[in-house]
Amino acid sequence: MRRSVHFLSGLAALPTLIAFGAHAMSEGASELSGVERVLSKLTKSDSVLINITAGDMPSSPDILHLGRRTRPALERCLADNADAYIRVRCAQILQALGDPAALPALRSALEDWDARVRQRAIRALGAIPHPDSHAALAKLYLRKDEKSYNKTAALASMGALGSHASVKLLRKELRQKPKKNASDRRATAFRSLWRSRHLMARATLASDVSYALGTDYDGLTLAAAEVSAELRERSLVGKLIPLLEHKSSSIRNKSVYALGKIGDKRAATALLKAMPKVREARMLNNIAFALERLDKKAFYPAIQKLIAHKQGVIRLNAAYVIGDVKHPEGLPYLKKALTDPSDYVRTSAVVALGKLGTSDAAAPLRQYVDDPNTTIRQEAIYALHQLSGGKERDLIYDKLFASKYAKSSRGWAMRRRAALALGRAGDKRARKYLVRCFEQGSCTYRGVQTFIEKDKSSRTQGRMLLAWANGRYELTRLLGQKQPKGTLQVATSAFDAAMAGGDRWRAARSMDLLGEVGNAGSRQQLENHLSQRDTSLRMRAAVAAARLGSTQSDQTILSTLDQAPAAWLAALARIVSAITEPEAQKRLEPELKKRSKGSDIELAMASAAVLLAWEPDAGFFRFLDGLSSKKLRERELSARYLKRNRSKKLTSVMRRALARESRAYTRDRLRALLDRR
Repeated sequence: MRRSVHFLSGLAALPTLIAFGAHAMSEGASELSGVERVLSKLTKSDSVLINITAGDMPSSPDILHLGRRTRPALERCLADNADAYIRVRCAQILQALGDPAALPALRSALEDWDARVRQRAIRALGAIPHPDSHAALAKLYLRKDEKSYNKTAALASMGALGSHASVKLLRKELRQKPKKNASDRRATAFRSLWRSRHLMARATLASDVSYALGTDYDGLTLAAAEVSAELRERSLVGKLIPLLEHKSSSIRNKSVYALGKIGDKRAATALLKAMPKVREARMLNNIAFALERLDKKAFYPAIQKLIAHKQGVIRLNAAYVIGDVKHPEGLPYLKKALTDPSDYVRTSAVVALGKLGTSDAAAPLRQYVDDPNTTIRQEAIYALHQLSGGKERDLIYDKLFASKYAKSSRGWAMRRRAALALGRAGDKRARKYLVRCFEQGSCTYRGVQTFIEKDKSSRTQGRMLLAWANGRYELTRLLGQKQPKGTLQVATSAFDAAMAGGDRWRAARSMDLLGEVGNAGSRQQLENHLSQRDTSLRMRAAVAAARLGSTQSDQTILSTLDQAPAAWLAALARIVSAITEPEAQKRLEPELKKRSKGSDIELAMASAAVLLAWEPDAGFFRFLDGLSSKKLRERELSARYLKRNRSKKLTSVMRRALARESRAYTRDRLRALLDRR
C-alpha cells in the first residue's frame, strides 16, 4: 500500500512509534528491514535513495530526525530516483530541512518531467528563498506547456525571493488581464508583490494598490483592501470610498477598516452616508470605529438615529457598538435603549453600559439586578462588577452563584459562569465548585487559572497534581511554581512509565515538570536521554537538565538547533525559551547571540527568539533590525516570532519602538503587529 504524500512541518505531527530512541537494529545487517537499512546509511551514502521503492522509503519524520546531514542523499534522490512519488517526497523533505545548499538541486528539479515534482520544487524554492532562484522560476512560468497550478505556485514563490527581477515580472502580471477561459492570477501576483514591498518605492507600491482596488476582480480587490489598512496612504481614500457599496461583504468591511486606519477626514461623510444602510453588525461596528477615529462629533448624532430605528436588530447592534467604542458620551443613548420593548436590545444596552468605564453608568444598572429575565439580570450584575473594578463579588455570589435557579438543572450555565467570575476575583467560596469543574473537564484551565494560581490551599494543589498525573499537562508550569508535596516523585514515576510504554507526549510533559522541580538525581536521569533520536525529546531532556545545572546538556541544545530542520526551529525555540534560571541562561547566551547574528537566517531568528523570550528589552533590537532587513525571509521571520511572543512586556517594548521608528515600512509592520496584540 502506497503511503500518502504528506508534508510534516511540525513537531506535533510526529508519530509516537518513532519517538523513543533509534530503531532496534541487530548486529547482522541482513536482519534489518528495508526501511531500517536505508536509515542506517542515509547520512553515510548519498546514493542510498536512488534505487529504493516506496515500500523502503522511510517516513518524513524518520529522515528529519537525522537533520541536515541527509541533504546530499535527498538531492540525489530528487535527481536520480525513477519513481516520481519518491522524488516528490524528497523535495518535501528538502523543503522542511530548509538548507540553502539544496537550492541548485531544487532549481534543477523544475525541469522534471512530472508536474507534481515540479510543483514541490517550486514550493520549496519559495520556502528557502534566494534571489538567484528567480531565473529558474521565471523560465518555468513563461513556458506555454506548464500546468496552470504550477504557474500560480511560481508566482507565489517569486514573491518570497526578495528579487528586483521578480518584482518587475509580478508588476507586469498584475496588469495582465487573463484571456478567455484562462486562470486569473492577478491576486496571486499582487500578494507576492506585497511581500516584496520593501524593494519598491512607496509611491510605486501605492499606485499598484490603487490599481488593484479599482479592478473588477473581487479576489484582487479584496487583497488590496486588506493591505490598505497597513499601508495607510491617503492617496487610496478615493478608491476605497466607492467600495463601501461593493456587493461583497468582506470587501466592504475591509474598506471601512482601512479608511479608519488611514484617518483621512474625507471618508467621514461617506461613512455617515453608508451608516443608515448597513444590514450587518460587523459593518456597523467597523463604521463606528472608523468614525470615532475620523470625526467623533459626527458619530453620536448618527448613532442616535440608529438607536431609535424601527428595526430591533438595528437598535440592538447600535447599542452594542456604543459599548465597544467605550466613551461616556454614549450613556444617554444607552439609557434610552434600556426602555426598549425588546429584551434583546435591553440586554445589549446593559452589556454596553458595563464597557463605558464611567461610574455614572452604574445607577441605571442597579434596577436590573433582580430583573425576572435571567439574561438581563446576569448581564446587569456582571456590568456592575466590571464598572466597580471587580468589587461586586457578593452580588455575583448571592444573586447568581447561590441562587435557587442557578442550583437547578436549568441554571447550570449561570452557576458555572458565576463561579468562573468569582474565581477570577479570587473568591474562595467558589473553590469547591471550580476544582471539581476543572477535574470533570467542564471548565478549561484558562477559565480557572487565576484562582488556582492564587489559591494557597494544599488540598487544591494536591488535586492539581493528581489531575496532572491523569493527563492535564497544562498544569505543568503551575506545579513547578507551587511544588505540592510529592510532585517530584510523581514526575519521576510518570517519566519512567512513559519511556517504558512509548508514550511520547507524556514523556515530554514529564521532562518539562522535572525541569521545574527536579534534583541532582533527576538531572542524571535526564542526561541519560541526551542521545535520544527523537529531536523534540532530546531537546526537552537537554533543556530540563540545563535548568537543573547540567553543563553537559548545553552542547546538546546548541547542536540540536544547528542540525534541526528549519520547519522545526520555531517549536524547538519555544522549548529552549522555557529556561528561566539565570545561571543556565548565562551559560547559553553567548552562543545563542553568536548564532542570532549568523548567515543562516532560520537559525539566527530562532536563536534570537529565545533571547527575546528571556529578556524582551535587550532581545527586541535584533528583531527591529530584522524587520528592516534587505532580506525578505529575515523580515518575515522577525514578524512571525514577534507575533508568537505575546508577553505584555514585549508589547510595551514594541510601542516604545514604534514611537521612535522613522523607517516607513518598518513602522508599518510594527503598527500592524501591535494592532493584532
